[in-house]
Amino acid sequence: MINTTHSFHTSKAAALIALLLALSIAGTLADEVVVEKLPVESESCYRLTFTAQAGSEMAEWLLHSIDHDGEIPHAGCYEYEWQKFGSGTTSYTHSFRTPPGAKTLEFSVRFDGQPPQVSDVKLEPIDPDALLVNGDFSAGPGNYSGWSEHNNTRFVEVNGTTALKIEHNGYALTDQIPIEAGARYQFTSGSTIPGYVLAYDSDMRLLTPRPYDRKREFTTPEAAAYLRLLYKTSFDHIPAYRTKTITAVGLKRVDDSAPRANAEVPQLAAEIILRGRCDPREEYAARELQHWIREITGKRLRLLAKPSRADNTKIFLGSAWAAKYSDDLKYLSDSDGYAVRRDGKHIYVFGSHPRGTLFGVYALLEKNTDIIWPRPHPEFAAIFSNVPEVKFVETDFRSRPAFKIRELNFHGGDPNPALSQDWIGRNGGNSPLKLGKGFPYLRWRSGAIIGEGGGYIWKFMGLEQEDETLYPLVNGNRLRNLWRQPCYTHRDVPEVMADTAREMLSSVPGKQLEFLISRVGDNWEVCNCLECMKPIELADGTLLSAKSTSSVADPLFFSTRNYMMLNRMAEDLVKDNPQIELHTHAYIFAAEPPKVKLHPAIVPHFAAYPTKDERYPILDQKTERGAVWSRRMRQWSEEQDVKFGFFGYYYAGGFNALADTAGPDYKALAAMGGIHAHNEGHPSDTGELNQWDVEGIEKWIIAKLQWNPDQDPAALRDDYIQRTYRDAAPSMREFYKLINDSWHDASNPTTVNCHTAARKMFEDFIVNPGLEKRLRELLVQAHTTASDPRSQKLIERTLAKFDMFAADLSRLPAPLVPESTEQWNQYESPHWYKAYEIGDFQRISNWQPLLEDRTPEHKTTIAIMRDKETLYFKIDAFNELAKPGKSPTRTSAFPQHDRVEIVLRSGNDTFYFAVGPDGGTYLLKNWNTEVPWNNATEVTHLALDGKWITMLAVPLSDLGATSGKPNLDAKFGRVVNPASPDREESTHDGRGIFNNHVMLRSPLKFDE
Repeated sequence: MINTTHSFHTSKAAALIALLLALSIAGTLADEVVVEKLPVESESCYRLTFTAQAGSEMAEWLLHSIDHDGEIPHAGCYEYEWQKFGSGTTSYTHSFRTPPGAKTLEFSVRFDGQPPQVSDVKLEPIDPDALLVNGDFSAGPGNYSGWSEHNNTRFVEVNGTTALKIEHNGYALTDQIPIEAGARYQFTSGSTIPGYVLAYDSDMRLLTPRPYDRKREFTTPEAAAYLRLLYKTSFDHIPAYRTKTITAVGLKRVDDSAPRANAEVPQLAAEIILRGRCDPREEYAARELQHWIREITGKRLRLLAKPSRADNTKIFLGSAWAAKYSDDLKYLSDSDGYAVRRDGKHIYVFGSHPRGTLFGVYALLEKNTDIIWPRPHPEFAAIFSNVPEVKFVETDFRSRPAFKIRELNFHGGDPNPALSQDWIGRNGGNSPLKLGKGFPYLRWRSGAIIGEGGGYIWKFMGLEQEDETLYPLVNGNRLRNLWRQPCYTHRDVPEVMADTAREMLSSVPGKQLEFLISRVGDNWEVCNCLECMKPIELADGTLLSAKSTSSVADPLFFSTRNYMMLNRMAEDLVKDNPQIELHTHAYIFAAEPPKVKLHPAIVPHFAAYPTKDERYPILDQKTERGAVWSRRMRQWSEEQDVKFGFFGYYYAGGFNALADTAGPDYKALAAMGGIHAHNEGHPSDTGELNQWDVEGIEKWIIAKLQWNPDQDPAALRDDYIQRTYRDAAPSMREFYKLINDSWHDASNPTTVNCHTAARKMFEDFIVNPGLEKRLRELLVQAHTTASDPRSQKLIERTLAKFDMFAADLSRLPAPLVPESTEQWNQYESPHWYKAYEIGDFQRISNWQPLLEDRTPEHKTTIAIMRDKETLYFKIDAFNELAKPGKSPTRTSAFPQHDRVEIVLRSGNDTFYFAVGPDGGTYLLKNWNTEVPWNNATEVTHLALDGKWITMLAVPLSDLGATSGKPNLDAKFGRVVNPASPDREESTHDGRGIFNNHVMLRSPLKFDE
C-alpha cells in the first residue's frame, strides 16, 4: 500500500505556482493541479482513499492512468460528475481498474476558485472476487466507483445494505470488465440480471449489441475483450417496471479453457485526442473512427485524453478543442452539423452539439476513404478497400443539415433497433427515439434525439379520464378508444394534453427532450357533439359550417377544428416552455390546410397519404387525385407562418427510383421553412431476405438527401453503386439505369404508393417493358465479377429477391420446341423432355376438411411446350385402377369419373378444356354451352398401366393469341370420383381454377 500526505495551502501565491506548474506540465485548459503520481500495474484494480477539505463548490478529483510512453489513454480517465468534493464530506474513496499498459496513476484536482486541501492519500490494490469493481455497492451511498456512467439514479437501502435504484428513464452502466473471448461466464448468486450484456473489443468498441436473454450463464463473443452491463427501466405503463433496483451483481468464469493469446496489432503513428470528460456520443465518435481506421488499414490508432509530444498527425475530437474556430461554431450553432479543419498536422473534428462530432467523423471517413455504410445488417454494415494508410487529404469543410430532424422510421417490432440507429447515424440521421420502455441508451449514444409523444388519446389523455365528455361523440355514443380523436371543443382537453406534455418534457432528468409530437389518431372518426358541429367563426368574420358529420366528406371543417384545439394546447405549453416546438401530423383529414392560423410553436408534418403518386414529386403530380396534394402543400406554404415537417412514404414493394421523388420533395420542404424530414417504411435488416435487398440503394440516397436535399439523387446513386459494388459497378450501374428509365417512362400509366404490390411493380416496370431477361443477366454478371465477398453477397441477395418476384408471378414457361410440330403426339418423343412440367398438384377443399398434408392421392403431371403457331400439353394422370389397352376414341361428351381441366385466358376470352380416360373431350369458349366453339384443337388419348395420358395441340389462333407476345394465362386441375364421397380435387397451385382474380393467375411465359 502506498501512503502519502499532500496538502494544498490556500495562499494565492502557492495556488498560482501550483496552477502554473500544472498547466505547463499537463497542458490543461482549466484550474487543474496534480496531487500525486503513484505507481500502478497494468489491468489491475485499486482503491484510492484520501481526506479533503472542499475549497470551491466546483472542485472535483480526477484519476488518469499514464502508460509506459508517458501518455494518458482515454480508457484510463476517470473524470465523471460524481467525483465532486462535498462541503459536508472529508473522507473519499475511489475504486477503479487501470487500462492495459498503465504504469502511473495521476491523481489531480480541478477547481474554480479556492483549491481543496487534500491529505492522507492512500492507494492499495484490491481483487474483486466477482470481477466487478464495487459490484455490491460496498463503497457506500454516493460512491459510483465501478458505475461511472449513469443517469437519474440514487442509492437506497435494501435489507440493511446499499443498493442502486434507477428511477424512471434512468440507466446505469458498469465500467469495463476484462474477460476472455469465447469463454463461459455466470452471474453469481443474488445478482440483479441486466437488460444488456454489452461486449467490446480490445479498443473498447461495442460489438453487435443484443438484449440479454436473462440466463445466468452465457458465452462471450469471439472478438470480445471487455464487458459492460447495462441496466435500465422498462415498461412505463407497469409501475413495477418504471424503476429498477440493483442490489448486487457479480460474474465468475465457469470454464477452464486456457486464456487466448491476443494478436499484436501494428500501431499507426497518428493519434485521436478526446477530452477525458466528454459526452458519450463523442466517445462513440472516437471509437467509431478508431474502429474503421483499424478495419481499413489493419493498424491501431491510439485514443488519448491529452495530445502526446510526438510530431505526428493528431485528430482532435469535440468542441472542447475548437475554441479557435469560433466562426465555425457560430455557423453550426443550434444544429448538429459539423466542421473539419486542419492546422498543420492537427485535424479538428467538431460540432456545436456532440452529435455534430459524430457526424463529422463519418464525413471525414467518407471523404478520405471509399467506405460506405450501405445498410444496417452487420454482415454488410460497411464496405471499403483495405489500404496500408489513410491519407487525410480532404480536411477543410463544414456542413450544416438542411433539416433539424432527419427521421428514418423503422417498423415496430425491430428486433435490434440499436443496429438500425447505427446505420441511421452513420448516414447523418438523428431519428427521434420514443420513450415508453425505458431510456434507449444505445440508440441515443449513436445519434438519435430524445423524443416522446403520439396520438391525442393514446399518449396524452388515456382512457381513464373521469369526464367522459372529453372523448368523442360518435354515432350517438361517447366511446373511449385510443385511436379516436378527442372532443375538439371541450375546454379541458388542451389543458389535459398540455399537462401530459409537461410530464414528458421532464421525463428524462439531466437530458433534454428534443422532440415532442401530439397527433391525430390513425382514423377518420371525429367528434359530432353539438359544440363541435357548430359553425366556426373565422378571423375575417365569416362562418365555416360543417357540410357533413364525416371528416372524409368534409376534411376542411374538421381539420380546422383539430388545429383550433392544438392552438389552445400550444398556448398553454408556451407559458412555461417558450421555446417549445409542438410537432403534429397534417394527416388524413388534417392534411387539408385549416381556415385558422396555427400557433407558431406548432410544426405540422404534411403527410400526402395515400393517393399521391410516388413516381412524381408532390408539386408535379400527374393525376387529378394527386393534384389535390400539390394544391394542399402549396396552400400550407402560402397560408401558414410556421415551421414545417414532411411525412414521407418513399417505400414500395418492388424495385424503384423513389429517391428521385424524395429529392424534389425535400427541396420544396426546405424552401417552405421545413425543419423535419421524414421517411417511413424501413424494415429491420435481419438475416432473411428483405426489402433492403430491393431498395437499399434508395433508402441510402434518401438518408443523404435529408441532410442536403440540393444533392443530385443520380450522383448519389452512382456513388452508392461505385462504393458498394466496386468492380461489379458497371453491371450494377446498367441494372439500375434500366430500372430508373422504366420508372420514369411517362407512357407507363402505373401509379405507385406505399401499398402497391411488389408483383404489380415487377410486372409493370420490369416484365411488361421486356427488361426481365437483361436485368437478370446483369445481376448474374455482377455476381460473377464482384471480388469483394460483401459486394458479392449483396448482389446474390438482390438476385434472390429478383427471382422471388419473378416466381411470385406464378408464370408457367411455354418453351419453344420447333420439333414439337411433328412430334407432339408421340408420347415417348425425347422432345417432351424439353417441355416445362408441372407436377406439384395440391388438394383443395370441398365439403371435407383438408389435412395438413395436401398432397393428392392421385398424382398428375402436365408438360407444356409450343412451336410458333400451336400450344401443346401432355397430361399424365396416375390412377392405380388404370389398365393398359386400346386408346379411347375421342368424344365431345363431358368426361366421367376422372378428368383433368385446363382453363386458358386470352385477353377477355376464357377457354375451358376437360379431358378424361374415357375419351371425353369437352371444350368451351367463354362458358357458352349454347354456341359451339369452332376450333381446330387436336387430341390424342392413351391408356397405360397405372395412368392415362392425353396430349393436346391448341392452335394459338383459336385463342386469339397470334399477334406480338401472347397474353395467356393457364390453370390446371383434376377431379377424381366427382360424384362419390371419395371425391378428390387438386390443382397445380392449390387454388380453385374458377377463381379469376388477377393475382391468382398463372401467365404463360413465351420466351424465344
